[in-house]
Amino acid sequence: MKNSAYTVKTLAALVLVGLLVWGCAPRTMPIKSADLLSTPNLLVEADAAWKARHWEAAELYYAAALERPDLVKSELPTIYVRLAEAASRNGHYHQARIALEQWANLDTQALERADWERLYLDAMAGLGKTERLDNHLKWVLDAANVPWPTKLEVALWYAGYYGGHEDYERALDVLDKFYAQAPDTPAKSLFEQEFRQQLTDMDDTDVGDLAKAVNPSNQWRFPYALVAFERGVRTASDDTAWSANWRTLRDLASSGELADPVPLRDKLAELEARYGVPRIGLALALPVTGPYAKVGVKILRGAGLAQWRLAQEGVDVELAVINTEAPGWESRLAQLPSHFTVVGGPLRINAFKRFYEADSPAAGVLEKRAVFAFLSSLGDLTEGKDAWRFFSSRNDEVRSLVHLTVDKLGITDLAVFYPEEKFGRSMAQTFYNEAAPLGGRIKGMQSYPPHELKQWTRRVGKLLNVPSDFSNNKDVPLPMPDFGAVFIPDGWRQAQTLLPNFFFYEGDQLVFLGPGLWSRALDDAKDVDEHYYRLAVCPGAWWDGSDGGRALQAALTEEGLGQADFWVALGYDFLRFAGKLGTLPASWDSAMVNKRIHRAERMDFSMAPMTWNEDGAASQDLYLFTPASNGKRIMDPEKFAERIARAKARRERRMENYEKRLEEEGKPSASGQ
Repeated sequence: MKNSAYTVKTLAALVLVGLLVWGCAPRTMPIKSADLLSTPNLLVEADAAWKARHWEAAELYYAAALERPDLVKSELPTIYVRLAEAASRNGHYHQARIALEQWANLDTQALERADWERLYLDAMAGLGKTERLDNHLKWVLDAANVPWPTKLEVALWYAGYYGGHEDYERALDVLDKFYAQAPDTPAKSLFEQEFRQQLTDMDDTDVGDLAKAVNPSNQWRFPYALVAFERGVRTASDDTAWSANWRTLRDLASSGELADPVPLRDKLAELEARYGVPRIGLALALPVTGPYAKVGVKILRGAGLAQWRLAQEGVDVELAVINTEAPGWESRLAQLPSHFTVVGGPLRINAFKRFYEADSPAAGVLEKRAVFAFLSSLGDLTEGKDAWRFFSSRNDEVRSLVHLTVDKLGITDLAVFYPEEKFGRSMAQTFYNEAAPLGGRIKGMQSYPPHELKQWTRRVGKLLNVPSDFSNNKDVPLPMPDFGAVFIPDGWRQAQTLLPNFFFYEGDQLVFLGPGLWSRALDDAKDVDEHYYRLAVCPGAWWDGSDGGRALQAALTEEGLGQADFWVALGYDFLRFAGKLGTLPASWDSAMVNKRIHRAERMDFSMAPMTWNEDGAASQDLYLFTPASNGKRIMDPEKFAERIARAKARRERRMENYEKRLEEEGKPSASGQ
């Protein structure tokens, strides 16, 4: 305490020097010498300086008052808080800190007061005590005795502090954590009101920076919902973006997890009165007759469900279906009204080519409407510029498999066994190109004729480097291949014939990587012999056990619309995604679409989530499955690794037993031959 008193006295002297200098300039009130004033008069002068917001004089007088032996103790709380405030205003944060600590020593409940907390945090920030600030935040969050009004003040202070240091994620995370502690709905409503006011007072840049911390997983709850809403309000006057903004604002106002959404709804109504309610037109180019009609109808079933759900939320999406199997479909698509600015589909590459072939009536569609093809590739067109994808790519499939083998299973040596046809060669090349950047090494590549089944066994043996005299020495264990996983880009029916050949050559410890074709076939498969497929894995965009999958099935069941699958999910997700894109203005370009995609992708997908990069190229985070007796099940990497270890152990025991038998028979070991 003696050192603290000395510090207060020293700082008071420094303030006096400053005041003498300041006294040479014009001022609104005279400065009297503290030494010439009695304690009661000193407090009167201090109070006057305080009320006049004359911070330099207030700091001097209150610091001097603390040195008076006849000071009444009941005056101390007021003196400490005012001294701390005045010192902070003057930039004397060390003086403020000392006053606050002395106050806390006098009354431990001072830490529960909002004014003490605010001044203490200002002082620590002014002194650059970041570690102490972090520790104090944790203390306040954990403190049960700090009343809610004080916690509210602390929460808003820290949000401003972290935001000012460009740590926007932490700024909103602090608000999120304190909001969870709000004792009741009125307290949450007040919190929302205070933060809305803060957002209103921010400039567009600050709001935009905060919005960077909003993502699909947090956008519906406080404070993220308010940030996203304010961001939409700031750009509402942009008529080229109003349609997409309106959808975002509408979703947040109706579905935001807020205690008081009324202010958002009132603001939305005000904007709708000013800018109107957008009209959203969406076209789906799908086969609804012919050999692919079953798939097209499933997509429409999902899209119809999404359209109905959106209508219940007050979002009217006008849907036009163009049957790509009907003659003249290209003309009907081209002649749609101008507000049909987004097209989903087609499903087949031949139909997609009609969008840009010179002799096609639909040749100008890509310039007038944003087309999202349900294809794995756009061929010669530039994705994100000429058109877009709403479908997983071959690269997505390969990346998911390589990530699994390299990152989760620790298998870096890989091989490719592919059919000698277009799809097989393309997938083999994709696997080869993707493996190296992700840490994989291709140790073997072997092709096989897709229609000559008798050649398959021999080609498998060639990939595994099986000795030519194997048929004469089948008792001799084969050497382990120099790779741990093999990619087989062929259909599931072909895989059922191919994989037993690997087992014939003792390749049962290998991991068999299949394309998405396996996953889609396994959706309808029954009575699968798991013996050959315990170490098989394939990617897929649909999993009925995911949160999105279960939600879609619940919605279908509620409406009596049958079973969910990948194609139903595709239609359901695309219509909701397109609704978020909104209607594009006549002057739209690819950059505008890519910008809108960034907002639209922030949704809960029923299939595997999709994202697009800044250039508009899509990618999908696919699920991984392993075949099961009733079709397929989601893959568990840990259990899968255990199965690999057991298979390798069996192989090693076979070799050990063989060596032991040779030793007993007095013959040279296989390793020594």
